[in-house]
Amino acid sequence: MRRRVPITLLILLAALPSAGEVVPSIFGQVKRDATALVTIDNPPSGAQAALGVVLFAALAASDVHLSEEGPEHLPERLGRFTSGGSTGTPNLFAGALVAEGLLFGDRRGTIGGLTLVEGNILLDLTLKVSKSSFGRVRPNRPDAGRWFAGGDSFPSSHAAHAFMIAAVLDATVDRPAWRWVFYPLASGVALARIQEGVHFPTDVVAGGLLGWWIGHRLSVAHDLVERPGSPRIACVPVRGGGFVAVSFSW
Repeated sequence: MRRRVPITLLILLAALPSAGEVVPSIFGQVKRDATALVTIDNPPSGAQAALGVVLFAALAASDVHLSEEGPEHLPERLGRFTSGGSTGTPNLFAGALVAEGLLFGDRRGTIGGLTLVEGNILLDLTLKVSKSSFGRVRPNRPDAGRWFAGGDSFPSSHAAHAFMIAAVLDATVDRPAWRWVFYPLASGVALARIQEGVHFPTDVVAGGLLGWWIGHRLSVAHDLVERPGSPRIACVPVRGGGFVAVSFSW
């Protein structure tokens, strides 16, 4: 965590053509990011929200039973997906996207990579606060499922990272067909945590929703998901280097 912050700042500073543009550009983007994270463009209707609450409550009611049955009924090969939700995985995808963007002059790829780095930092901070606040004990520990007992089960960080990656890649690639690849892979990571007996179903659902929200909303703020009438900051790559161009479109 401590290493990622200065590395990200160094990338941004190296990309900017002059120091005079650094502060307003960064603060402007931070403001847009914060606004996007607390804004719902298309809020669910009352009926949809109620249905979501009912479904999550039903899942919570059968949480212990499903966690006990999961290792028996889920295939062992799901364990291969676990590494896809590790903390360092978003940075691997980010490096690949930035390299591809700079090499081929792909603006979306570069922005997608930087979005993943930022999302990973923000997600890690959110997960640490959430885990310490809820303190749920993992299903493979004594007092399994107990809340506010110093555990770190809720929410699942692997599911969160996997779905954040899927959301950013979905926005960056911008081809709907790839959703049938990104999200099933993320779901495999989430199910693997149940199969391994280290998380309850509600842990992975909450983690997946958290990761998807951060990835999707940062993609909106960075204009990977088109939103008319918004100011934008664009890291425009060129062969042999890159620079940041700030434009306003209303």
